[in-house]
Amino acid sequence: MRFLINIKSDSELITYEAIALGFTLASFDHEVQFYFTDKSSIVLADSESRLYGMVQSLELYDLPKAWAAFDVNQFNDVIKDVLTQTEGMQVDLSLFDSVLEF
Repeated sequence: MRFLINIKSDSELITYEAIALGFTLASFDHEVQFYFTDKSSIVLADSESRLYGMVQSLELYDLPKAWAAFDVNQFNDVIKDVLTQTEGMQVDLSLFDSVLEF
């Protein structure tokens, strides 16, 4: 199955759980695409958060770069390398079997 995981919370715990779920699904050969929107940029920019560290592991799970609905230039180079900016781009939800929002 193809999953889009839309992470829009500014809660460190909620964003951690969303990433952990995505990694679990990917380990069972599901296709997972992370999509960071709204307030998730606050947690993503915090180098002390679990999300900050976990998002750098996308390649280990053979996951594509995460999508971000905000300007990725606000992050350091480490995080910019794992994000693709989607601002102004329409995300086609029909490509996914399920959309999970956190």
